[in-house]
Amino acid sequence: MTRGRPPAPLGWLAMMARGARRAAAVLAVGVLVALGGCAGEVPGSAVPDPAEQPLTVDSFGDLRTLDPCGLAQPAAFAAHGQARPLSRLSFDECLVAVTIGQDNVEVEYGLLRQLSALPEQGREIGTLSRGMRVVQTDSDERRCERHLVLADDVAISVFAQRQGADAELSAEQICAVAKAGVDAIFETVQTGNAPHWEPPHNSLARLSACSALPTDEVLGLLGRTSREVTLFPAEHQCIWGLPGGETPNAQLDFVVSAEETSSGDASVEQIAGRSTTVDPTGTDELRVCTISTEHIEFAQAIEGEREYAVIRTLFPSATGTDPCEVGSKLAEMAWPTLPPR
Repeated sequence: MTRGRPPAPLGWLAMMARGARRAAAVLAVGVLVALGGCAGEVPGSAVPDPAEQPLTVDSFGDLRTLDPCGLAQPAAFAAHGQARPLSRLSFDECLVAVTIGQDNVEVEYGLLRQLSALPEQGREIGTLSRGMRVVQTDSDERRCERHLVLADDVAISVFAQRQGADAELSAEQICAVAKAGVDAIFETVQTGNAPHWEPPHNSLARLSACSALPTDEVLGLLGRTSREVTLFPAEHQCIWGLPGGETPNAQLDFVVSAEETSSGDASVEQIAGRSTTVDPTGTDELRVCTISTEHIEFAQAIEGEREYAVIRTLFPSATGTDPCEVGSKLAEMAWPTLPPR
């Protein structure tokens, strides 16, 4: 389920939250009064209505504990069909299935990204209050991707796709479900009161992925000379190097999963005192290695999800570099920074 998102780890590798006129008028009045030498009292300045101010992601508080499932409840999709929660794949996204007739639409929502990180083919399809707007990207007869873009160009994404290849659902039906998700998120966030959850003290959700590895050493192992580091707004995903497959890069994700999946070539090793799965994959052009370690039970688990730390390294095959060798060195540095289980 990539749908234009960064490649996700584990079983998802195959597919890892964007006034002034009124103040100027008040200032002008104050200057005129001062120049006129008026001895009378000047009334207090008008206080802007918070409900009319541009909404930015700063109003959400700590994004690491933002609850994506609190942004839209399953009932938000009731006009289209019965919705039920599915097991989570991420701290940063909620997953539900909406049953329409005999078919299901799977909806993921809550991922925060900078507007500049969205696919280039996006187009604005609506404007909302408080400086927000709706952008649509990567949509066809099988899937629909919409984003609620905040006034500071942080986007909250909604991905809807039909579950079965033979599902008799139109593109309009799928996008209507995505729209319901965007509408529900807008109604939730426009008040400025974003929903949060309280992770356990030793949860990976409390960490910032970029802080787990020294940037200079990571870029050195990748053979990169410029400081190309991308930290996602919720801080659970960090990429060193340029995203994509043209040049070497490494990614550290803190994720959740009901099970750890791997290829037939995977092996289990001890790295920095933690049981670690090392899984080499790739193509003729790319060599990839996914290195993961299990942490604790996910506090919001639906189907037994657990937390994982995952490192993915990618090198073009032409470099001749073993991505698992590099990934293991990164794990040796990252695993000791993780909280105890």
